[in-house]
This record gives sequence, structure tokens and C-alpha cells, in this order.
Amino acid sequence: MGLRFDASGGQLNQALKAAIEAERQPIKQLEARKGKEEARMKLFQDFKSKFSNFDRTLSEFTDFNKFKEFKVDLGDGANNMGVTLDKEKVQPGSYDIEIAQLAKRSSIISNGFEDPNLANLGVGYVVVYGPKGDKEEVYIGGKNASLNGIASAINAKQDSSVKATVVKDSSDPDAPWRLIVSAKKDGIIGEVQFPEFYFLDGKKDLRVEKDNEAENAVLKVNGFEIEADGNKIPDFLSGVNLDLKQAKEGQTFTLNISEDTAKMSGKVKGLVDQINGILEFITKQNTVDDKTDTSSGFTGDTSLQSIEFRIRNLMHEGFPVWDNSADPETPRMVFLNQIGISFEKTGQLSFKEDSFNKAISKDFYGVAQAITGDYGFATQIKSVMTNYTRPGTGLLAGRETSLRNRITRIDRDIENKERNVTRKTESLTQQFSRMQSTIANMQQQGQQLQASLGGGGGGNLISQLMGG
Repeated sequence: MGLRFDASGGQLNQALKAAIEAERQPIKQLEARKGKEEARMKLFQDFKSKFSNFDRTLSEFTDFNKFKEFKVDLGDGANNMGVTLDKEKVQPGSYDIEIAQLAKRSSIISNGFEDPNLANLGVGYVVVYGPKGDKEEVYIGGKNASLNGIASAINAKQDSSVKATVVKDSSDPDAPWRLIVSAKKDGIIGEVQFPEFYFLDGKKDLRVEKDNEAENAVLKVNGFEIEADGNKIPDFLSGVNLDLKQAKEGQTFTLNISEDTAKMSGKVKGLVDQINGILEFITKQNTVDDKTDTSSGFTGDTSLQSIEFRIRNLMHEGFPVWDNSADPETPRMVFLNQIGISFEKTGQLSFKEDSFNKAISKDFYGVAQAITGDYGFATQIKSVMTNYTRPGTGLLAGRETSLRNRITRIDRDIENKERNVTRKTESLTQQFSRMQSTIANMQQQGQQLQASLGGGGGGNLISQLMGG
């Protein structure tokens, strides 16, 4: 049986597609490689994220003052004052406190007015003498010659030592609106002097009806009377800032400042959790079975094994503690399992908060030094991690650059091969198009020849020649 050619081009189109598909096979292989590299990159980014907060976590361990935490107990005085601590300066201790008097500001209140917006005071000045005796003048006239106008003019002066407001005093229904002008600072140090207001040609007089003098706050600390020039008292005790809220003369309460072991324990747990995140990732990468695609992961990766080895070795080391009474040449060693940190059979670290709290309560400075000292656990773990996390030259940066470069090279190879396939496709398409045209012409000529011979035996010969 002879060859049969399809003049409609079906067979030729199939042959063309098969040829083009064969040309595209190397591209598919490159795309598969790229997919694996992208999977590795995604996995690497997950690994890199385990280190993302290490610097911030370790910043709490850079020295003993940053690591230590304190808590405040005010007992019955919780409503009398607020306390904030500077943990780098404060020391634990208990103090008996009595707030006999809050600091007060210099202030005046005016006579009453029927309408606070009615500009009927004429033209004049509000004059104040500030804490240093310097004279402050505020000109009032036109639309500002009302209570609200005066308050706005005073408050518009940013460097003024006073501020103003208008209040409604219902004790006088016919003239309830009054102007209050107050010093901006509490206590005698912020005291200002208010002379009479100076106004001319007004339909209503503005005058000071009552004034309050500035006073300092008065406290008793362990029975000793102390004055403060304001209600917000920075460094009242070393590292202790007070915010006085109410005075209760004769009521004594205890301010107790102690180490906050729970908060310090939380810091250590946070560091252990981050280390566990790294160890867990490495363990998963080295756990394989017959279904594991090791080409898209980091199984057996020497860099990861190096990180794990350094961390595990560090966990078994002792950390030196120098006691004041000890020989500086022979420090005692504190091991992590003594403060509640140990390895489990799973390869993860465990942190026993109770053990840590007992250890730090018994040996506060020793445990703190073992963690935050120059040769302490946090310092050494930072040294280990810096080799991996250092921008630009660290191992993580190098590995990421390497992965990105491989993906970029594959992309370039794909682009080059795509161009070659495009050119080859155009060439094959032209060749197959000419072949299809030639076959069509041959078939047409055969049909004409067959018709001219009248369909005899010669026709059968021609038909056989054309694949019929």
C-alpha cells in the first residue's frame, strides 16, 4: 500500500506540532528545575524568618540592666499615685508614702457675664508676670473683646506661661460665664502674678473675682516630709518617677519595688522559643522517607548542620559567673540545666519556668550574669547568630544570593531557548507550509491526469502513485 498524504494539512499540522513540542522539551526541563529552585527559595525564606526577630530579642540581653525587670506594688495607694520605673537605675526596696498635699497652680477666675461671645469689653490688655518675673502682654480689641475672644488670644501665644478657658457657673443664672486663667505649671516654681485687667471704653467691666496661689506638693517618705514642685515628679527616688493623683493626709501606704521574675522568665522563654524554631526547621529538613523530594529541600545541607552543631554545643557549655568575694581568676560556672533550660529527646529545648524562677530568686545576680555577662549565654548565642545574620556577608545572605543567582541563570536560559524555539517554529512552519502546497499541487495534477485518461487502468496506476 502506498503513502497517503492529506491535502487538507491535518497530518502535516500534527507533524509540525510534534516537531515543535520536541524542540520545547529542554525548556520544560529548565522550568522544572526552576520550580525546584523556587521551592528551595521559599523554604529558605521560611528558615530566614526564624532569625528575623533575633536582634530585637537579644537586645534585651545585651547587659544586666536591660535584662532585669521590676514590678511595683502600691497596695492601698494605687488610686493615690502612678509609678514608672527606669529599670537601669532603680533598686528594689519598700517605702512608706503619705501624700499630704497636691501641687497647685496659680490661677484667677473673673466676674460673671451673660454672654461669653459678646464683644463688649472695649480695648485693653491682659498682663501677666511669669515665673521669672518677665512681663507678658496680650492685646485685646474688636471681635476679641469677649470672654471667648480673650481665652483664644491668650492660648494663641505658644510661649505663654498661662492658659485660659471659659466656664459656666450656674450659681449666678443671670451671669454664669466666667474666665479662668491658670499657670501652665504646678507648684511654686511655675507661679505667675495676675494684676488687674486693663480695658477702656467697654460696656462691661472685667475683673479678678478670686485667685489661687501656687503651692508645692507635700509628701512624707518613711516619716520625713518632702516638698515637690509638681505632681509629676521625675526621679523622686533613684529610677522612680511619681505621678501624684490625689492627696489623703494621714493615710500612709507602702510602695514596694521588687524584681519581676515572671517578666524576666518570659524574656528567656522567648529566646528559647526562637532557638527551637531554628532547630525544628533543621530537624524537619533532615527527616526523610521514600516520598521525600530531597532536590527541592535542604536535606544534608552542611550550612544548616553547622548552625545546629554550634547551637547544640553552646547549650552544653557552662557560663562563668564572677562573685564579688570570689577570686576573679576562678569564676564559678552556671549551666543552662541549672536554670531550667535543657534538651528533650525530640531535639528541642525545654524551658521550665518554675526552675528558672527558683534559680533567679536564690541567685539573682549569678543567673543574670550567666545569661547577660560578657561570656554569658545570650552574648555567645548572639556571636553565633551574627555569623549567619550579618547583612551582606553573613551565611544567610550568601545562600540567598546563591539561590537567586541560580534562578536568574535558569530564567536567562529559558529566554534564550524560547527565542531559539520561536525561530525554529517559524522555519518549520514555512517548510511544512511549502510541503503542504507541493502535495496539494501534486494531488491536483494527478486528478487532472486521471480525468484526461478517462479512468482506465492508467488511472489505477496514477492513483497508486498518489497513495490511493
